[in-house]
Amino acid sequence: MPRITVCITARASLARIRTVLENLNGNSGVDLRVILAGGAMLHNYGDTERDLPVPCDHRVYTALAGNTLETTAAETGLLAMRLSAIFAEERPDLVVVVADRHETLAISLAAAYQHIPLAHIQGGEHTGSIDDKVRHANSMLADYHFPATTEAANTLRQMGVRGGIYMLGCPSIDLASESTADPQWERHLVVLQHPVTDEAASAALQIDETFAAITAPEFNDRPVLWLWPGQDAGSDLLAKRLREHREHDDVGGITFQRHLPAHEFLSVLRSADCLVGNSSVGLRECAYLGTPVVNIGTRQRGRERAGNVIDVTHDRYAIRSAITRQCEHGRYPHSALYGEGRSGEAIARHLVALCRHPAPQGQQGVPREVAAPVQELDAA
Repeated sequence: MPRITVCITARASLARIRTVLENLNGNSGVDLRVILAGGAMLHNYGDTERDLPVPCDHRVYTALAGNTLETTAAETGLLAMRLSAIFAEERPDLVVVVADRHETLAISLAAAYQHIPLAHIQGGEHTGSIDDKVRHANSMLADYHFPATTEAANTLRQMGVRGGIYMLGCPSIDLASESTADPQWERHLVVLQHPVTDEAASAALQIDETFAAITAPEFNDRPVLWLWPGQDAGSDLLAKRLREHREHDDVGGITFQRHLPAHEFLSVLRSADCLVGNSSVGLRECAYLGTPVVNIGTRQRGRERAGNVIDVTHDRYAIRSAITRQCEHGRYPHSALYGEGRSGEAIARHLVALCRHPAPQGQQGVPREVAAPVQELDAA
């Protein structure tokens, strides 16, 4: 029975892998092991285990106080040490790493240096930040690749990654496709803004501009749901400034929320008038949902986007103008840029097949019986 190990280090990573976990867990021929680590273990960043649809086998505490560039590097090293021991003891047939957070480097290193096959989900994308370096490093260490888009798949081919490339879409779109509208969130503005790691010192000033835009007089009649930032370098500064605004300014129309479960969050986005901030959900799930987005700053620079996004700088007047335009525009057509909502089952099926029919070391592609139907790549 193949043993597949998935390590989740943040609340957003769970949404990116949830339907894969559900399909693997439903397969009686798979020994699924799930590890929670890093920010996924912290109450302040989402109580990820509460939303986990499968049992958790290991809980690894490696998050350090401070959320600085130094703690980011240290956390990665600590997690690599802990995962190396777990992988050495359990010897999984395949390890799955998701996306590009700093902790994912620890997962890839612990697996690759022990010659454990590694599958990377969401490789090949571009954002123009340190995340690019992490994401590409994961891809170069990985043996199998599951990019979400044609452009990402072609980037992986150009990078010369080893192993098979299977363009099957993003599993988070599965959740978006299952979401339903909720009238209580109509006319809402939703704000989700994270710090940018190479602009961490400016996080407080950047959130000031967003706050000034959201509280402009023209939006007084619009309720606002403001979600807390994720665990990144600079998030403590950003959260501190948010608390200062909450305590000293007029925030009567704003509801601050630390976390929403994925299904509820997507219901909010399906219903709201506009998402404001710099979260990748604006470019991924909101493209599928047709939700208008005002994307602020450089955090998502280079990432593929559909027509639902207006990009602006950290300037209160530009943000305010863009929000007004998006609210007047209304919802956008559905986009399948990141998938059609059937990725989890397909990725899970391929992971199992790859455990049973591993590709030869260094081989580009895999045997036809486990290869994905990627006509876009064949035509490239």
